[in-house]
Amino acid sequence: MPDQPGGVPQTGPIDRILVSHFEIAQGADFSVSCFPASTNGGTSCPGQYQGVLQPYAIYVPTQPRPTRGYGMTLLLHSLSTNYNQYLGTHHQSQFGERGPGSIVITPESRGPDGFYDGYAGADTFEVWADVARLYRLDPDWTVITGYSMGGLGTFKLAEQFPDLFAKGQPTVGFSGDDNLVASLRNIPFLMWNSAVDELVPPTDYEPTARQLDNLGYRYELDVFAPSEHLTLAINDQYAPAAEFLDLTKVERDPAHVTYVIDPTLDYPALGFVADHAYWLSGVKLRDSTPPATGGHAEGTIDAFSHGFRVGDPTPSDTQLGSGMLTGGNLPTPLLFTSQSKSWGPVPSIPQARRIDLTARNIAAVTIDVRRARVDCSVDLHVETDGPITIRLDRCRRTVHAGGGV
Repeated sequence: MPDQPGGVPQTGPIDRILVSHFEIAQGADFSVSCFPASTNGGTSCPGQYQGVLQPYAIYVPTQPRPTRGYGMTLLLHSLSTNYNQYLGTHHQSQFGERGPGSIVITPESRGPDGFYDGYAGADTFEVWADVARLYRLDPDWTVITGYSMGGLGTFKLAEQFPDLFAKGQPTVGFSGDDNLVASLRNIPFLMWNSAVDELVPPTDYEPTARQLDNLGYRYELDVFAPSEHLTLAINDQYAPAAEFLDLTKVERDPAHVTYVIDPTLDYPALGFVADHAYWLSGVKLRDSTPPATGGHAEGTIDAFSHGFRVGDPTPSDTQLGSGMLTGGNLPTPLLFTSQSKSWGPVPSIPQARRIDLTARNIAAVTIDVRRARVDCSVDLHVETDGPITIRLDRCRRTVHAGGGV
């Protein structure tokens, strides 16, 4: 009896269970705690849900299915909550009913505190694959968002896999590693944060916004006041955030790619490896020694192809503003101040079979010349701080630079 009383719902909020590829132990172990070690990644904490049966939440729009398929909105849950955090909320439905309709999914991520690292991160992609098996999705209309820990996960997964998402919208979140923010060149971000947040204070989110601003990327930071960590969840009004996410499609092959790798966040045994973005793949670190100042060893590669006939748009000056969020559960509107940066028109440049490559602590990279709009005779202009091997995919051509042999 689909969609009948006592029957199986076809639209709206639904809970599902998938069969995972990974079994650590049977059932669940609620004594397991991943926090706080999981916040920095590299721990691969097994989580509380350790068996093959993994629950998740899905919201199916009430509108007819779009011809090209539903959009997909990844709505990540907070610390100490679960996959049903957004059940029955506007946060879920306003994202789901925007435009012609987007499916919204919230993975359990193996427990309440995995920070989308290791098994928790792998679960996110298993849920995504299960939903794609059950529903027709438009893979180009995909965004990522989340609250608190889900906001950190929004940054983390977008930084690791930037070519999967059109936009990002973290609420009371920030980047756990502002070095990785450079990977967000082609993903606009809307950050919602609170001025008096006892868990995510300005000292957490302002450096992330500053990094986006300094890089000249597209972003907006809205800081609500008076507002603490749960105010925006209680207010439950996300229409402006849904409008920001809109119908924007993923930019699969941009002319300019910047990508930062941190191999400590990779889990090959789980199929969770972030070593590729857009038309770059097989990105390998040269020196895995952690810096003396702390943190993980990382590498950065910046590639600009002249084959697209377009240059970099000019970033705007930092714009300051203010506004109010109306229509929520609270009796009065929520006021906010904002800072933002946008891009001007995309300039045209002469087409050339040329790629400019800048590498820092990168040992190897593969370039898909077709996706980069060049060919096997491409002229590579390489700046590197050490030996690097550049393989041109399907070209039988390998280039060594920086003293490599």
